[in-house]
Amino acid sequence: SCLPEVIDDTEHNDVATQLKDQLNNRQLMVAVLDALSNLNVKPDLMTEVRLAVLQKVPGVELQDLPVVVKFLLQSVSAYDAVEVVRELRDQLDLTPGLSVKKGEASRNASSSSRSSEALVVDAIRAGITFQKAIAEAWIKAVESVSNAADHKDVDVLVLLLLHSTAVSKARRRAVEGLLRAKVRAGKFTHDLLRKTFTTHAQVLREYFQSVLTMAEVLLRSPESAIELFGCHVYQETFSAFDMYCRQELVGSLVTHIGSGVLGEVDSALDVLCDLVRDMPSAMAPFAVFIKGVLDYLDNLTVAQIRKLFAMLGALAFSGTQDGAHIQDDMHILIRKQLSNNAPKYKRMGVIGVIMVVRSLGAKRKEGAQAISKDVYDQITGLLAMVRSSCQHMPAEYALFMDELACVMQKRQLDEKVETWISEDILTDFQDDYVVDVDADRVSQSDTTLPLDLCYNLEDGDELQEGNIAVNLLPLLEAADKMKGSPTRKGKKRLVSPVCLAPHFRLLRFCEQAQRGGDLEGIDALLGCPLYLFKEEIVEKIESLSGGEKDLLCSALFHTLNWFREIINGFSNQRDPEMRGKVLVRLQNIIHVQELLRTCLAATPGFVPPQAIFDCEIDKMSVPVSGGARRGRRKTAKGGKKSPKGEMSPDANDTISTGTQDGTQSEKDSSEGDKGEEKANDTISTGTQDGTQSEKDSSEGDKGEEKASVNLEHYRTFFRELDIEVFSILKCGMVSRSVLDTEMHTKETTVLKLQPRELLFLLKDLNLKLEHVLIAAAKRKTFLKTKSNQRNGFSHLDQHTAQEVAEQVVQLLPALCDHLEATCTYFQNLLEENDGVVDGPWGDRAQTELMSAVFSQLLHALARVFSWSGFTGCDGQKLLQQAVSTLAGRIKVSSTTQASTQDMIRHAFRYVENFFNTAPNLTTTVSLIKLLVSISEKSSQADQFFSKIAEHTQTILKREWIGKDGQREKGAKYNEDLQFVLKTFLDYSEDKLSCIEHLASVGVPELVEADKNSCSRTYPTLTRQSLGVFYRAMVSELVVCVRDIPAGKPSDSAKVQVERLFCWSIAVRIFHILVNLVKVFDGRLYLGAALKYGRMFVEVFLRQGMPVLDNVFKTHKDDVHSLLKNIQLSTRAMHHICGFSKVSKDVSLTNYVPLVKKTLEMFVYRVKAMLTMNKCLDAFWLGNLKNRDLQGEEICSQAYADQAPAITQSDEDTDNDATELPDDDDDDSDTTNLEEESVGSNEQDGSVDGESYSESY
Repeated sequence: SCLPEVIDDTEHNDVATQLKDQLNNRQLMVAVLDALSNLNVKPDLMTEVRLAVLQKVPGVELQDLPVVVKFLLQSVSAYDAVEVVRELRDQLDLTPGLSVKKGEASRNASSSSRSSEALVVDAIRAGITFQKAIAEAWIKAVESVSNAADHKDVDVLVLLLLHSTAVSKARRRAVEGLLRAKVRAGKFTHDLLRKTFTTHAQVLREYFQSVLTMAEVLLRSPESAIELFGCHVYQETFSAFDMYCRQELVGSLVTHIGSGVLGEVDSALDVLCDLVRDMPSAMAPFAVFIKGVLDYLDNLTVAQIRKLFAMLGALAFSGTQDGAHIQDDMHILIRKQLSNNAPKYKRMGVIGVIMVVRSLGAKRKEGAQAISKDVYDQITGLLAMVRSSCQHMPAEYALFMDELACVMQKRQLDEKVETWISEDILTDFQDDYVVDVDADRVSQSDTTLPLDLCYNLEDGDELQEGNIAVNLLPLLEAADKMKGSPTRKGKKRLVSPVCLAPHFRLLRFCEQAQRGGDLEGIDALLGCPLYLFKEEIVEKIESLSGGEKDLLCSALFHTLNWFREIINGFSNQRDPEMRGKVLVRLQNIIHVQELLRTCLAATPGFVPPQAIFDCEIDKMSVPVSGGARRGRRKTAKGGKKSPKGEMSPDANDTISTGTQDGTQSEKDSSEGDKGEEKANDTISTGTQDGTQSEKDSSEGDKGEEKASVNLEHYRTFFRELDIEVFSILKCGMVSRSVLDTEMHTKETTVLKLQPRELLFLLKDLNLKLEHVLIAAAKRKTFLKTKSNQRNGFSHLDQHTAQEVAEQVVQLLPALCDHLEATCTYFQNLLEENDGVVDGPWGDRAQTELMSAVFSQLLHALARVFSWSGFTGCDGQKLLQQAVSTLAGRIKVSSTTQASTQDMIRHAFRYVENFFNTAPNLTTTVSLIKLLVSISEKSSQADQFFSKIAEHTQTILKREWIGKDGQREKGAKYNEDLQFVLKTFLDYSEDKLSCIEHLASVGVPELVEADKNSCSRTYPTLTRQSLGVFYRAMVSELVVCVRDIPAGKPSDSAKVQVERLFCWSIAVRIFHILVNLVKVFDGRLYLGAALKYGRMFVEVFLRQGMPVLDNVFKTHKDDVHSLLKNIQLSTRAMHHICGFSKVSKDVSLTNYVPLVKKTLEMFVYRVKAMLTMNKCLDAFWLGNLKNRDLQGEEICSQAYADQAPAITQSDEDTDNDATELPDDDDDDSDTTNLEEESVGSNEQDGSVDGESYSESY
């Protein structure tokens, strides 16, 4: 260690050489490194020493590791920092040793390892703090890891260090962006996070503020996967840290609740609920923090209030002293809310009572003391108080039964309490809704609409003996009459059809609790008829009055919700007769939906009855049907006038049931992104097309307009289907006897799930999967709002994502059966129509229906396999089960003993078989997503890349024909095409060559073709879709060149030439794409050329010019050719800038300052290279006139009086709507450069002249 002070400076290199040989001696390593760090050594020798030290990192003892890390980071230069840090990261292992001795030695060893670990982290922190190159190298090292399994706990630690030491906001945002990107891509998993906090809790404690800040940032993200990861950070931090940190965490979560952002509030409440459930004793001291949220109940939704009361109930009645203090406060608050006649506060009181009852009457453990009489009386008193306070408010009473049903479903109450509820509920239901069938009831009825007995599934003989029926229509009319009259207190409670479905739901859970899951006691309700109107009335609806139409629609909504709740109750029963009746009820739902579409089209402005009671009533809104909107220019409250000629029946024009105008647009925008199936798949009439252009083509056909009501926009007015309902997908043929009403009929009827019913179930299943199974790579949306996205999923939210995934994996064999049957249909269609499956042949309606089923099946499978939960420990077995299900569908030698990787290959092959029968582009997109998801589950994903690229290229080379026999087009088609194109380029072995082929072959073919024609090589490349291709090509080109490493003088000549060749290809492609704006001058093309053109030139300056510097002397002609090409491109960009200025298009002129700055930097950089190589004489100045896109001179005075707008061809209008705003623009200062140019003579072997005239 004292050598540096003893020896002469001239001997440093010799001594360093000798010391390097002593690195093999572990006892001397620390002293040797200490001496080397203080010697003035030549760079080449220091590089050798570093390489020798890096090779020994894996074998270094943990207590010596801090010195090694400190030496490596202090001796590194900015030039090779990236390589050294990446190698250090790969070799570094901070996990303490497993072989620990017992007793005191064990504690000493553990303490020593923790202190050594802290010293290593301090060494990394010092390097990051004092050397910018080290910090950037760590960011690149973490960023370069492409596989989730390759990430280590040190990656999480380093990101926290980078965040805590960041001085500028830009660095802090860069670290946060990298973390979000890793989580979004599924590279950072919950298991990695848990391991980091479990192993390095002591080190992380020192950086608590950074941990808290990162958790807050993640939790505020609008992306579900990132938001969930933020929740995990909060949970792991609470588990690992001390009381002070826990208090800060709870305070931060309460702050999130007060933010008012729906998703943020939900996530914060979810974290607190999980902590209360998993660690009640640890959360008890912080009950007062959570109780403080009660002051802000007005700002919370019903679902959020439920979570809050659930936490407070669990803490208040947990038996701890901290929780006992809030019991009285809760009782006082609940009674005040129930006594309030405002529905909003009444709902709060209802939920509060249910949560208190759940905590008070919780089922005791075996051997524990039974529930006391005082507690029992208190529970029954609370329930009776809710019933009496809500007896004249049907919606609040329905909410009470729904909430109580959720508690009964989970069997969380004591048996004594369950029995009391069951007896009371059964009596009420029979008295309120069930009547005996009487022949005179129909003939003597005085209802507004003619009464009839409908949808009977029982035998006619039994009906004559006094069978039961649901008295729906008379109750509905009676309830409507009661609405107009003042409520008289003290009278019998109001019996409303609104409570019918919730009451039955509570009834069936009580029945299951009392009879061990059997529903034989109430099975008569499954097949009993309903007292409704005669169906012929629907055909004459135009002749009815407004009140009669509203009554008709209300009756149909109640009928649908009754059938949906019936299916919820009986779908998991095993009795064949019951299963057969369930299938018939499913058919009834489809039939009633058809009637409802007809009625809604003829009843503009109708507000359906409420069916979901735990969402905000004032935010529920109804879309106006197309016919209604055109027939009446003025809509109801909050509505807007439609633009002239607007045709879409699915537009965002709404009738709001409340007073807030802005809620529906948020709802429609959020629901519009729910799934790809909504834009394409319709089953009602066969006339509603999936794209806007096709809707426009049907303008004027009023008969079709009326039948085009989209019921998916009414989803919040339908009862939610339980996840158990999808067990219907498993049933094949079901035999039932005597379904006919004729007495002499005794033959057996065979029932089977038909395509319409299958499509109905699949659409609902996909909505549920998208809600609960978060995909790892879900893209960020523009709108940060999440309003109404969770409405209609309250029953599903009772299950965890793991539970839902387990149930769906059990459905995979059934889904595969249906998928194969659908594929067989299209194979037969192919044989009948000479290999054409997407043309207007055969039974068009049936083909469209089967196509929608095909797409939904693939979408469901893709959603399952893209779930991020498969990466965790619990998800691995589930993934193996799912993959083996698909692998077992193909005939292989043996799948029982196959490894997981073999099964993934077989599953991939199985899905590939469906490509030839895909009827439309949307279906193939689902197929590609499924293949990508399956391939990502493999540890050897590279083996599937070529197959995915091959399939996507085949899709691009196929001409897709729509339902009308014309080539597909429109916004949805362009969206799907963009996904296919991006996937093709991402998974291609040589992305640059693929882009070159598209630009040099496909684009020229399109330019030479007719206006309505397409490229011969790529039939999907048309003038309507060129914007998608152009943007994808130019953006992916920038990604490609970023992957070309910057040149170094030490690189071999072969490597340098290869990089020069890559840059030559890239510049040639760039030249083709930039000059394409001379032919297609739409705003989309100009904006993309400016945005990505600037990025390309910046990357060229940063990574391409060093390559040219190294090879200038040996490959002067190649360098000259490359610079000449890029000069032509930059000149075209200069022309675009000039044209943007005179066109006064703000969206384009925003790009111009940064583009001009980059072009000026290019001039100076080329001048520097020529100066370095003693060719400065080749650089000269000149004047370059401002020109437009066609090269015509722009005269500033000529444009002073006229302001020409940017011209845009007709074929570009479809794509402008999809253009995204540039996030890279800022207000950076730009250098003004007047009349400078770079040029040369051909004889000098340098570049032609170019000048830049800057007027900004």
